[in-house]
Order: sequence, then structure tokens, then C-alpha cells
Amino acid sequence: MLKPLVIASDLDGTLLGPRGDLTPPTRDALAAARDEGLAVVAVTARTPYGVDMLPDLIPLLDGAVCANGAILYQPATGRIRILRSIRLALARKVAAAIAQRLPDAIFAVENGAHIVGEAAYRDLVGATNWEFVDDLDAVFKKAKRAVKIKVYCSARTGEEMAAAVEGADLGGLSMCHWGDFGMLDFNARGADKAFGLAQWCKDRRVGPADVVAFGDMPNDAPMLSWAGRSYAMGDAHPEAIAAAKDRAPTNADDGVAKVIRSLLDDEAAAAA
Repeated sequence: MLKPLVIASDLDGTLLGPRGDLTPPTRDALAAARDEGLAVVAVTARTPYGVDMLPDLIPLLDGAVCANGAILYQPATGRIRILRSIRLALARKVAAAIAQRLPDAIFAVENGAHIVGEAAYRDLVGATNWEFVDDLDAVFKKAKRAVKIKVYCSARTGEEMAAAVEGADLGGLSMCHWGDFGMLDFNARGADKAFGLAQWCKDRRVGPADVVAFGDMPNDAPMLSWAGRSYAMGDAHPEAIAAAKDRAPTNADDGVAKVIRSLLDDEAAAAA
């Protein structure tokens, strides 16, 4: 395979180190890739605000796919483009169905600009782009638009939550989980990381064969399947491993940086 045109990477657990920071080897590898003409795209469940929390990374990004593929974000300009959102009536109906299966769940809604969550979220998050309200009805009234529904259960794993809602009327929404972490995300039908990344690439006339992707969790699986070359991290969830074409070392071992360096070295050797 020739040198790719686009490096697309999940952030937490993949591109970022175990402490959630951009390590020097990864920063240097991304800079080297961009010097060779490759574009770098973050593909993340985070909001645009969550990407902005990484000031060392922003100068190295050509773009970001946020909210599991529902939002395209340009960090350099602050431009946000919502690709798909959930009709509020449907979002309310799905939330009610989930609450029946998960009575201990607490809910939040991302609307593209910030997150509105039930008051119980207050002690769980420290981000300043959150607003807190008393109950689920108030969440939807305050949010006014639903790009993503977040559901959290402190006493359950994500896999247990996914099993609990299996068979419920989820309105065709896209759902993903994070294995042991007790959260489910719901996006509009068809909105996932592959969808968002494909749209970003289509705008630039880039196809999947020219993309190398990295991820570690089930929500990365669609992107890992779509990309021409893809790597699941060394400690990735089995769903990510099954979807990827290859494996990379863990993020603790700067796995993304090592693969990028290898790709660049292979290209240099081929050109020599």
C-alpha cells in the first residue's frame, strides 16, 4: 500500500497517552506526517469543546469528526457542521424506553454547542460546557436539539447496559458502548465514525483506500472496517480488533506514533 493521504485516529485510549495527553513521540510523528503532506483527522466521541481541551494537538489537526460522527469540526476556525441530529420527539421516546430497561440511568444530551445533563451528572464531570437540570424532561427542553444522547449507569458496564436495552424500541438510532465503562451513546440513524469520516473525506475527494485509521473501542469499529488500512490498539476491545485489518502497540507504548513512523519509513525506502 502506498503512503496514505489521511491519518484518522480516535483520541482517548488511542492517540492520547494513558493520562489523556499528547505525548512527545506522538506529537513528533504527527508533525512528520503532515510535513510529508498527510492530513490528520481526530475521530472522536468528544464534543468540539472536548477537542479544544487539547491545545497541543490542535495545530496538528486538519479537522475533527466529533460526537461519534455526527459533527464535523474545524479547530482552526471553530466552524461546526452538524451532519445528523435526532428529532426531539424521537429522542424523548427512545429515552423513555431506555429508562424502563435501565431505571438507574442518568441522561444527558449533546446539542452541538454544549451538553445538558441531569443533575446527577454534576459530580461526574468537570467540563465547563455542561449545563445541569433537574430531570429528563428538562434536559430536552433546555437542549432544544439532540445530536447525541448519553446514558450513564454507575453500577453497570457498558456491555451490561447494551444487553439490558436489547429488544427495546430505540427508533433505529445508532448505539455504541465502551466495554467496562458504564455508558451508552445514541446518535441519529446511520451516524457513526465511518459515516462522519467518509463525509470529511468525500469533501476532499479522498476514498477509503487512502485512509489509515486507529481505534480501540466498539464505537471505532465502523471506521476501522471502512478505512483501507486500520489498526486496533494492543489492548483494544474485541469488537475493534475484529473490525481492524491490523494491530498497533498500545497507547501507553505510543502505538499510533510507531505505526506512522513505520509508514513514513516504508515510503522513504520505496522512493530511494
